[in-house]
Amino acid sequence: MMMFVYAVLVFLVLRFSVTLFNFLSNPKLGYYGKHFTDKVSIIILSARAEGDIKNTVDAIGRQEYKNIELLVQQQGANEEELVGRASGKYLLFLRAGTTPQHGLINSLIYRFKIFDLAALSLVPTYVAAGFMEKCIYPLNDFLLLNLLPLRLIRLSNQPAFAAGSNACLFLDANLCKQQGWHQKIGHKLGMEMVKLVKQQHFKAEVLLGNKLIFNKVSLGDLEGFSERLLINFGNSALVAFIYLVLVVAGPMVLLISFNPAFAVLPFGLIFLSRIMIAFMTAQNPVLQVLLHPLQMLLLFVFTGKAIWMRMLRSFKPKK
Repeated sequence: MMMFVYAVLVFLVLRFSVTLFNFLSNPKLGYYGKHFTDKVSIIILSARAEGDIKNTVDAIGRQEYKNIELLVQQQGANEEELVGRASGKYLLFLRAGTTPQHGLINSLIYRFKIFDLAALSLVPTYVAAGFMEKCIYPLNDFLLLNLLPLRLIRLSNQPAFAAGSNACLFLDANLCKQQGWHQKIGHKLGMEMVKLVKQQHFKAEVLLGNKLIFNKVSLGDLEGFSERLLINFGNSALVAFIYLVLVVAGPMVLLISFNPAFAVLPFGLIFLSRIMIAFMTAQNPVLQVLLHPLQMLLLFVFTGKAIWMRMLRSFKPKK
């Protein structure tokens, strides 16, 4: 039992260290106030409802950036066709329902030019419609900022340091077409694209949207949410299981069997981690701390579901 307690404590310190590094390094897209005229092809990936597409199109129309080409994915059309039709210097993939804000495109281009990037993925600021959404959707940001120092994605050449969001991806159009990135990835954007770009020795970066792009979420978006959580663990069911044991079961064991005087340290680390993540992702810090026990339960349920489905598929006989 003591060995398990030590493992939980070490893991909590490591998680806190990663979160603290992210908090201090501030991995957000800044508003730079620069202005560019390069043509940008915006590809809206349709998903849930026509209203979501309309909201995204309306938000693009309010942008101060005017040299854009808008391509909306219709039913039956794949991403490869849209990339082939695009004529811009840059490709901006947006999932239907995301709403870019004033200054987003100029800031993306400036970041691209300054750091000579080939790909930049943004994690949008979530806008939750109700109580359950506020419990569920911050989990993805929680895992991302708990597990990986985002600054290392650009600073390291190792593809293992990769993350990303399917909601917003900015690419160099010429490189994308020359390297056939979208033919290899298809509809799997985000982490897969960032990893592929780094494998081919180009620079990629992942940043928080910093209120420059929002994504309104609802319970209707839950399809595939479990699988998206598993992506944070490199799609490894074993790594996800170990994480759940240490993060969910660990604090419960500490609470039951640990000296209350010493329990201040681990629970203090958890409290500070949630506060920092809430500030980084523009969430209410007090609410996130209060919701933490329920969120950990939901994390166990959703990630456990993904692990179970992965195991069932692995044991399913091949035809």
